[in-house]
Amino acid sequence: MSSKNTMTRDAMLFLPAKIAEGLLVIACSSLYTHLFYQSTVGTFNFINFNVQIAYLILAGWMANAATRYVGEEFQHDQGRGLFSTVSTVYLLICAAVAVFCCTAAAVTGDRLYLGFLTMFCSYTVFQILNSALIQLGRMKASISLSLLSAVLKLAVAYVLVYGMDNPASPFPAIAANTVADGLAGLGAIAALGLPAIVRLRWFSRALFGRFLKYGLPLMGVSISVTLLNQIDKYLVVGFFNMDVYGIYSSNNSIAAGLFTMISVGIMRGVYPAVLRAWREGGQTAAKPLLDQGVRLYLLIAAPAVAGLTAVSLPMSRFLFAEGYEAGAPVIAYTALAMLFMGLTEYANKAYELEQSTVQVLQNSAAAAVIKVLSSIVLLRVLGFTGGALGSVVAFASYFVITCVRVRRRFLFRLAPASVLRILLSALLCGAAAYGCTLLPVGNLVRLVLAVPAGALVYAVCIIVSGEGRAELQAIRHRLHR
Repeated sequence: MSSKNTMTRDAMLFLPAKIAEGLLVIACSSLYTHLFYQSTVGTFNFINFNVQIAYLILAGWMANAATRYVGEEFQHDQGRGLFSTVSTVYLLICAAVAVFCCTAAAVTGDRLYLGFLTMFCSYTVFQILNSALIQLGRMKASISLSLLSAVLKLAVAYVLVYGMDNPASPFPAIAANTVADGLAGLGAIAALGLPAIVRLRWFSRALFGRFLKYGLPLMGVSISVTLLNQIDKYLVVGFFNMDVYGIYSSNNSIAAGLFTMISVGIMRGVYPAVLRAWREGGQTAAKPLLDQGVRLYLLIAAPAVAGLTAVSLPMSRFLFAEGYEAGAPVIAYTALAMLFMGLTEYANKAYELEQSTVQVLQNSAAAAVIKVLSSIVLLRVLGFTGGALGSVVAFASYFVITCVRVRRRFLFRLAPASVLRILLSALLCGAAAYGCTLLPVGNLVRLVLAVPAGALVYAVCIIVSGEGRAELQAIRHRLHR
């Protein structure tokens, strides 16, 4: 089987599991709005995304570097030097965060700093090791542990809240996330065999130097991308209050969670193949695979945007407690913003493959400035939903800026006819789904009808046009094995 077909097959197999994980994340967000007060939901969501920000800034550089080099290092010594180095740095980062959080908790008397600490340590270890599992081809372990984490976040919170007298506290949700990611992290440690190969004496200064050279520019990228992803949330909190933020962040989590899983699901099938091709044949071998990966992403992401936009209002009404439907437009805006963000990640691969990340920092910093300015203006004009529209402006700008600059190296290319077929099919998908939302029935029935109607229309359009031929062949090949 060709590299393209193999890559497509891996992505198509990984994607359903990641979408299932995304649906569990959405179910978790839905449950929290019914279990907790709006201000409590806002508080937990605020802590949760600050954990993600801290991860991107403090540990993301190391995670990216480890993912970049784990394949070749594993061939060298079964990853002994790499994982010993990563483990040492991880423990130092957690120790620094622990000092800060314990000091802040003692000074302010706010125990939420301790909740932040436990969530950060468990989230970080699983994110780093899960990326290593995927790069090493341990797909079954990665999928199983990711799904375990998502299920536990739902189940543990439910059990804890119904055993407590104070559901206004965010600590049940904090405990659920800590336990879920912590157990998944322990599973990843076992799957990688780290107890047998991690020793402090095997810490590699040379490898740590490579990490710094590759990863430190990505620290600035992480800060800029964090502003791109999250500054609207800080602004919503600043302009309004935690109740409004609870509505905003819950609706935002639907599109953000689903699109993150789509992007990750496809990228984790695509990037290992692209990286192997780059090592073996350089740009000539890697670029066709990157082109195919982008087409596959657009094939899945475009109808997702159209579908989420079409059903945003009944979905918000069905999933969340009363009052949260005011944030339904946030679902549509966030979906479109995430589409551009995903495309930009593929455009950035030229920089990453050539280990030149300074330009990524420059591009993301420029887009972050656009995000801040546009979000402030739109929040004042449109209210809290303007924050999500500011994300659309920023991510679209980021994509354009990156494409213009990266063309000097190489940029993915899609056949215009292919793009047109995908976009027209996605529009028809959205139209079919939206038509079902106008039926004089309840929100659940509308969703039950809209989702398969949109999916069926899209599938027919893609099959009839011949655009999905490679994906169908990959699925058939897998089923016949």
